[in-house]
Amino acid sequence: MAAANGRSPVASSGTRRRGKVLEKAILDATIEQLRTVGYVGLTMEGVAAEAGTGKAALYRRWANRDELVTAALANVLPDPTVIELGRDVREDLLALLRCVRDAIALTHGTVFQIVRSEAAEAAGGMMHVVVGERVMDPSHELILEVLRAGERDGRVRPGAASSMVATVGPAMLVHYVVHEGPAVPDDYLRSIVDDILMPLAAP
Repeated sequence: MAAANGRSPVASSGTRRRGKVLEKAILDATIEQLRTVGYVGLTMEGVAAEAGTGKAALYRRWANRDELVTAALANVLPDPTVIELGRDVREDLLALLRCVRDAIALTHGTVFQIVRSEAAEAAGGMMHVVVGERVMDPSHELILEVLRAGERDGRVRPGAASSMVATVGPAMLVHYVVHEGPAVPDDYLRSIVDDILMPLAAP
């Protein structure tokens, strides 16, 4: 018999999920709950129902909602430090902005929408910190390093390798998501690089 929420009860499925399979289902369910109800509306009960499991499976792994959301974000967020850089200033900047864009897409824009809708909530602040530490801060530092490398070999004008210039691209992406939604067109990324960053950095 199907459950009221449309999912079959775990016990009747014939397969009891364990270990990494169950953990992935829970983390995926957490991201889906963030998308549909936001952090403020997210509960351990809601995530358990979304994952088709019991609350005990969550509490065996994570002590509270903050730990669960942090783990879920860590599971999907891309790592900008693994991007191969050093080939071309323009291509490096595009690659790093795509990493930020991918982080937005993988979290359905929820984390960045919180900047607008839940800024007063400690929960929103926590999520923003997680994304900042894992994606935004490293991307900022790598953009700055790309500009510094360009300065050293004459591809970037002296003084362009500044924290302010390095902030422009990611800040424009977040602004777009907050006001337009999480689907950031590739043309918009190229426009940030070609119409703003490269002219700012041109020797």
